[in-house]
Amino acid sequence: MDRSRLAVWGAVALICCVPVLSGPVVGLVDLTKAPLEGVGDGSATIDDVQTPDTARFDRALSSDSYVLKVPDARIHVAAIEGRPLVSYKLSIPAMQYSRATTHFLSADDTGWVDISLARETFAPANVTQSSYEAELSLILRVNDTKQVLHDGPITVEVTE
Repeated sequence: MDRSRLAVWGAVALICCVPVLSGPVVGLVDLTKAPLEGVGDGSATIDDVQTPDTARFDRALSSDSYVLKVPDARIHVAAIEGRPLVSYKLSIPAMQYSRATTHFLSADDTGWVDISLARETFAPANVTQSSYEAELSLILRVNDTKQVLHDGPITVEVTE
């Protein structure tokens, strides 16, 4: 038997056997992804929060596009246990835009922790005003509960 036929029959056997071996009848192999154990569990004591008052749309250097730059939020973590999560979100209703990030806290994160939103590029047709009113939120998620650390307005200025 030549190698190409052997490869084809090997692939057919693999495609037919794996679902049977991992299926509910045989159940010999478990191919499901294990959940992240402990993520979002524990506790955290946040005793100070610093959020920016403004963000900016800056004109990109080599194109007509704009880059959204949101300064980091900072939280002071006094105590931590487990793996709580902190969500940082910016919403600009006039643009129907929202961006969020999740930061996983660990035992090493006591003291000041910076939480960042990635920069994003916008076409010039999408940035039509000189400034935008937006909402900025910072939420601590622990044990299937959420604690709002900050939720308030922010101005997004457009610079040329």
